[in-house]
Amino acid sequence: MSLPEAVIVFGASGFIGRNIVDALSGRVGTIIGVNASGRPVPGCSSTVAASTLDSLADLPRETAIIHVAAFRYFASRFGKQQAEIMRANLAMTDQVYGFAMARGITEVRVASSSAVYPAAWPILDDALPFDLNGWPHDGEAAYAWSKRWGEIAAELWHRRAGVNTISFRLTNPYGPHDTLDEAEAHVATAFVIRAAGEGAEFEVRGNPDAERDFLYAGDAALAFVESLKLRGTQAALNLAYGETRKVSELAQAAMAASGRIRPIKLVSPPPAGNRGVLVRRSTGLRLRQLLPDLPDFQSLESGLEKTLTWYRDALLRQHHHNPWR
Repeated sequence: MSLPEAVIVFGASGFIGRNIVDALSGRVGTIIGVNASGRPVPGCSSTVAASTLDSLADLPRETAIIHVAAFRYFASRFGKQQAEIMRANLAMTDQVYGFAMARGITEVRVASSSAVYPAAWPILDDALPFDLNGWPHDGEAAYAWSKRWGEIAAELWHRRAGVNTISFRLTNPYGPHDTLDEAEAHVATAFVIRAAGEGAEFEVRGNPDAERDFLYAGDAALAFVESLKLRGTQAALNLAYGETRKVSELAQAAMAASGRIRPIKLVSPPPAGNRGVLVRRSTGLRLRQLLPDLPDFQSLESGLEKTLTWYRDALLRQHHHNPWR
């Protein structure tokens, strides 16, 4: 099937939202951005504040929703912001489904997270249901439960109101439109920013042997957009690259992208016996079954090079905008 006539992007001004708007541009007639302020988002036909959403005029019959809005937490304060994250994310989920039902919109796409899985699972397999009594990782429990509630709400309103949702469980996205602040960026983007710096050593905080699945944000956005061609599908599935890399490998790849290799310096390594979750490995088979024409995702090396290009361009634009900064 074809893409819908109009797409409403909740969280259009955020990291994943901006990438989704880029991927939609030129392919959909109307892109309506929703954010907290109502400030225009490049690429959107119009942008509205979430608080004034009900003022939107009548929408085309074929309208879909992409919901990637979330509480903008800061990496440095993530642990202390869990209650705020939980409260805000639940409210956004309720608003999205309330709006969908009020306007008769039956196709919704949502950004969930691999954090929904129980902490003890060695492989995050989206073909297997999990027991909600299986506790997520303690360090992100409130965030994880906010994402679990999003998936529960999706199933509730599918059964009660005929709203079809595909929930994408993202794994460690990185890339364009992330923050330029290294301390607050997603980990792979932060490594690119660090690699572009002038330090004599490359600092790695935490466990260098931890393995994660890193996904280029442009690829995540394309999966969201391609899924809009489907109708009547209800699913929760991993949106992952499908291969883990060690944090130490990520550091080397980021430095290679910058063209400057230097020694790695370990900062605040985890104490013995407290290594956290060492490996988070996600399967990606169901995504490919659902979207067989989806192009191959960027390798980590390719994605980091593109992220570095975006970062350098963004710094130049920032400087030209404010040369006295």
